[in-house]
Amino acid sequence: MKEKMIITNCKVKFYDIIMNQGSEIVNIQEELLKRYKYLYENKELILANCIVYGIEKEHIKKQLKKLKSNVKRINRPADNSNLIELVKSTISNYKADLKISKPYLSSKISENNVDMMEELILGDIDLEKTRLYMFIESVKENNELLSKYNSIINALEERRSKNQHLKNIPTFTVWKILSYVRKKYSDNATVLAALDKYYNLDRFTIANDDCNYGYYIPDNEDNISYNYPNLSLYASACDAAIVFNYRGNEFEEEDEYHAYALDDKMTEEFYPTQFAYDLANSEMMQNKKEIIKIRTLTII
Repeated sequence: MKEKMIITNCKVKFYDIIMNQGSEIVNIQEELLKRYKYLYENKELILANCIVYGIEKEHIKKQLKKLKSNVKRINRPADNSNLIELVKSTISNYKADLKISKPYLSSKISENNVDMMEELILGDIDLEKTRLYMFIESVKENNELLSKYNSIINALEERRSKNQHLKNIPTFTVWKILSYVRKKYSDNATVLAALDKYYNLDRFTIANDDCNYGYYIPDNEDNISYNYPNLSLYASACDAAIVFNYRGNEFEEEDEYHAYALDDKMTEEFYPTQFAYDLANSEMMQNKKEIIKIRTLTII
């Protein structure tokens, strides 16, 4: 089981990036790093707003139908008794699941929630003036509200820790925050190029992959890091090694770190902020090993 995550109302301490305090952005990469750091350090609270409670009714009912049919077909010699009991126990567990609503990090969230993420990631407005920043800071200063957020965060981690496929897969990532905005602008070349600068940083913090690409892996890239989380699973069933593929669920969508570029051309390039254009046309951040300390994201 994963260790429970408790977010305190103390602001995370880190060495401040030297920034122009006015509205004009002087160094695009410094501003990118400042915003990325905030997303990284507050990703649990930001994504807590995307948690929903639900029951996978269709899947559970299908599984119950299959299991009940299997029980009828199983021959009943003595050596099958353990298997029959296992199937009956599984049926009982599925019936219980039909009555229990569980937390999921939903792949579909409100337009307002996406807009707040988008404003912080791509907006011309200062980070501290964005709606998402002000909301998250207000949560951290309200002990009662913060406690509620911690409860749903831990409930989600608890559910995923009981799933053999998901227990070692990060639940809360900057990658996921970026992908909510990506879905909204899936055909906008400017937005996707700007988001790639964030994805590039996240590749480094997730897998220590000091690469020069963003969301998509280039077709000619051979040196891909093996440190990315993997959903593959080898499990033991009936004393035999069986390979299972994760079926997913109707609420969640896991991060994709190994997507390759498609041939589809982007049909839109307009976006209303200068920061997005500057970021889209900037270079990937270099010397990430010297700039970012993995996991703690402390400037060194």
